[in-house]
Amino acid sequence: MQISTSVPYDEQRLRRTLRFLANRQMKPFRILGVVVLVLGAAVLALDPTSSAGYGILAGGLVLLFAVVPITVASGMRMQSEVIKQGYHLSLTDEWAQITYPLAESRFRWQGLNRIVETPEAWYAMFGKAQALTIPKELMTPEQREEFAAFAAHLSK
Repeated sequence: MQISTSVPYDEQRLRRTLRFLANRQMKPFRILGVVVLVLGAAVLALDPTSSAGYGILAGGLVLLFAVVPITVASGMRMQSEVIKQGYHLSLTDEWAQITYPLAESRFRWQGLNRIVETPEAWYAMFGKAQALTIPKELMTPEQREEFAAFAAHLSK
């Protein structure tokens, strides 16, 4: 396999990647949010005038619905200016390589945990919180087929 493409900076693509990673890490917060919501509802059932019950309920809603957007916004603010210049993506049978004008990263496929496919991209997961985004829209149909077959082979 030899796939090579230029990937311009796309803020929405970066947000989708950060949201993808945050959603994978936030399951415990969502479970805790449901527990806190139930606790708040129980407190309010016993005493509808309890300000603590409303506070607990609000805390549960924050855990359920606000943590991921806050995490994504924070991640966007923490990104280096280097990535805003776009990068060149090169995929071979042995390596995935990203080359920015001022930085470069290479990943051996041997270190891959798994590949997750979404409608917009493949996420090559090297660990639980590190993903290499491989955007589908910048690849030719032949390249998409070739990479899909390669990803299926890696998953076995």
